[in-house]
Amino acid sequence: MDHRKVRKIYWICWLLASVIVVLGALLPDEKMQKIVIAIGIIIVIFGNIIAICFMRCPYCRGLLNLRGFSPDYCPYCGKKI
Repeated sequence: MDHRKVRKIYWICWLLASVIVVLGALLPDEKMQKIVIAIGIIIVIFGNIIAICFMRCPYCRGLLNLRGFSPDYCPYCGKKI
């Protein structure tokens, strides 16, 4: 999987989870609040696992930076990504 696609999935998961947690906090039923907030947390964990597994240099398998923009060169081996 391309590291740019993984970065988009990662940030979409974070955005979606943020919206779900905020909307879950606004629910009147406390039990439903906990369920919806747990779903948001699971989405964040899912996004982080995908990013850690696939956000790597295709040459040396070094972990690329998750924050900011996609790098043009690997910080570990220096090859163009």
